[in-house]
Amino acid sequence: MSAEVPYGKVALYPGCALDGMAKQYEVSLALVAKDLGLTYERLDDYNCCGALEVKNVNTMAGLLLPARNLALARKIGADAVMSACPGCHYSLSRAQYYLSKYPKLREKVNAYLEKMGEIKYDLQLMTIHVNEFLYNSVGIEVIKSKVKRPLAGLKVAPYYGCLYTRPKPYTLTGYLRLKDDPERPVFMDKLLEALGAEVVPFEAKTMCCGGPHVYSDPDVSINLEARILKEARRNGAEILVVDCPLGGVAIESNMNKIAERYGEDLRMPVVYFTQLMAFAFGHSPEEAMLTANLTNPMSVLKRYL
Repeated sequence: MSAEVPYGKVALYPGCALDGMAKQYEVSLALVAKDLGLTYERLDDYNCCGALEVKNVNTMAGLLLPARNLALARKIGADAVMSACPGCHYSLSRAQYYLSKYPKLREKVNAYLEKMGEIKYDLQLMTIHVNEFLYNSVGIEVIKSKVKRPLAGLKVAPYYGCLYTRPKPYTLTGYLRLKDDPERPVFMDKLLEALGAEVVPFEAKTMCCGGPHVYSDPDVSINLEARILKEARRNGAEILVVDCPLGGVAIESNMNKIAERYGEDLRMPVVYFTQLMAFAFGHSPEEAMLTANLTNPMSVLKRYL
């Protein structure tokens, strides 16, 4: 199966998050894609993308792990590989960049892939994020036409995280028409506005949440997450909307600690943007798995039932 315009055949790279802590992200994505007439093929037998610490420990492993996933996507004839997690998107895009820029490195990686019984990677993929896929494939007017439960009056803060558009040489943001703005992304803003929601001013939308350091350096993580929530609260947001599993879970799981540390209750529901889209398209809270979130978005969304 394939999505037609503008990406050709799309392969979904699930990564560890969609098979674990962010299952509701994938379930709601599938609902939204079906409603919009978009299709993609989920990669089987994928491996860890090598994000975070791997690249700092072993350079070759940090490239070989994502390269194998890219090769798997080409093996099924994909023209684009899509990630829901910005960390995975970063890792796959980083591998694409280095393998394209350095032919000798690509030869070495492909030699390893052959030893593993995989095909050589031919560089013929575009790496995309779910945000880009949904925003570019059908257009905002089509998305508006699918809304059965308008979210008028709902004030939302869209949190993209730090890796959705960065760094530009990897993600190609600011270089290609189908890519978001590298410093002030707007794709998720526009998707949420199409649902009828009000996007509040939110300067923290691309700020790091410290997600990778939730356990290794919780003080740093909690401080960064508090700043994000404080900015969202200051501008009147009722819900923090995310496109990053690591950021979403990190912020949700630390809300009580943030309140204890700073003496200020910044708690608010956190949802994936695809969950909010599925809900606005008429799916029940259970179908969109809104009831599976650590926080309770239905405390706010119940007024739209």
